[in-house]
Amino acid sequence: MIHSNDSKTGLSSSNKKLITGIFTLILLLWGPMGPYGMIGRTAYIIILPVLLWLSLGYFGKEWAADKTANDRLNRCIFGILAGMCFVGAYLSATASHHTVCTQEVQTRDGRECVGDYIGVKGPDMGNAFILALVGMCTSWYAVVDRKDEQGEVR
Repeated sequence: MIHSNDSKTGLSSSNKKLITGIFTLILLLWGPMGPYGMIGRTAYIIILPVLLWLSLGYFGKEWAADKTANDRLNRCIFGILAGMCFVGAYLSATASHHTVCTQEVQTRDGRECVGDYIGVKGPDMGNAFILALVGMCTSWYAVVDRKDEQGEVR
């Protein structure tokens, strides 16, 4: 194992931003909407990421990590995201059915479903393509050579 002589800096700011951003995206996509209403949803979308950010700032200083460890953590997170995208692409490409909207209208910021969602036999190849493309981009970012402030490749 190669040991670095870099000073121990703790969790880097970019990793704090990445972890908090992923957590916020997860809350936006899969967070509860139930009985709390819009005020409750807005409160937990703001409060929970702020609490995570502050705790990562506090506990991140305690973590004895140098630039190499932070770089490895960053690559690991992007590798996990790439793996999740590839699994999702495989599942979409091999699914026996998927859902589609029966009627859509063009809005100012895209398309909106105004009809019903129905089940259709066969895989969703468009979703599989998008997930595979995102998986390729994130896996590329996980393995690409990166330069630090001195211009050295990490």
